[in-house]
Amino acid sequence: MLVVGAGLSGVCVSLQLLKRGCDVTLIDNQINHSSRVAVGMINPLVFRRMTKSWRVDEFMPYLKSFYKNLEKETNSSFFHAVPIRRLFSSEQEREFWLKKEKRDDFSDYMTLVDQSDYDYSAAKNPFGSGRVKESYFVDVDVLYKSASNYIKEKGSIVNEEFDFAKLHNSSYKGVSYDGVIFCQGYLNKDNPFFKDLPIDPTKGQVLTISSEEIPEDVSLNRKCFILPRGNKQFKVGSTYEWHNTTTNITEDAKNIILENLSYITEEKVKVVEQIAGIRPTVKDRRPTLGTHAEHPYYHVFNGLGAKGYMIAPLLSEEFVDYLLKGKELDKEVDIGRFVK
Repeated sequence: MLVVGAGLSGVCVSLQLLKRGCDVTLIDNQINHSSRVAVGMINPLVFRRMTKSWRVDEFMPYLKSFYKNLEKETNSSFFHAVPIRRLFSSEQEREFWLKKEKRDDFSDYMTLVDQSDYDYSAAKNPFGSGRVKESYFVDVDVLYKSASNYIKEKGSIVNEEFDFAKLHNSSYKGVSYDGVIFCQGYLNKDNPFFKDLPIDPTKGQVLTISSEEIPEDVSLNRKCFILPRGNKQFKVGSTYEWHNTTTNITEDAKNIILENLSYITEEKVKVVEQIAGIRPTVKDRRPTLGTHAEHPYYHVFNGLGAKGYMIAPLLSEEFVDYLLKGKELDKEVDIGRFVK
């Protein structure tokens, strides 16, 4: 198989194919605008209405096994538990939490609020707060280095720009493949076979800050997230800039993040770094998986969005089972949903 794009999608698909004994060539231009600038947070909840993330009960146990097995295979450490404390933004939000926390279907992800959650004083906490269970983060740099070395060992990685002019049916540059899987993120817009899929570029910017006072044992969340990274440094973000394909950092985005941070803490912070990336997002907030209707050799695995590090492991297994065994895809991710 030829996999185009070595972001999170392409890496996970390549790993799943290798696990099944397939020959894999992964081609990438080494310019990643999404997965490698992402923070790597895995949060099972959607805080706006205190709901569970889509298919979280399936995704969560699988991702833990997937990442831990990859750590073992590559002798690395990139998958880490981190508690999330949601600082309620209103009495209504607190009530949403209190109604859900005692339900059996939420008990795996919510700690029962007690007096300590109202008394929490390491951040602004006017309405109390709730603690999330089963929350993690992936050290993105270590993941990609480890996974890339593994794929190079078991398959092949070609560092170059993909040239559609040299693709002829299932042959690329004279080499035949069983299929071509496009995992190009927002650059899908330049793909002549899948450009009509509604994958929109959504720019996001993230800060790295240093602070002497912000706690390092928890990820705080209100208006933005704060992810501890050790040595008094933290990732803070992020912005959502719709239909924006620029990768430059901006003063406006920095100010927005710092203003959002002020809802959590009044502590003075120093901005150490600012980065920008472009997420591939889909209008219905579901990924795009499937095969081209007229070109059966061409497949797509894209549109993971902001929850990518949670959903990619299991979806990549389901996608490879679809390719190799003919299993049906989840209708919510199948690109057939966009065909009239």
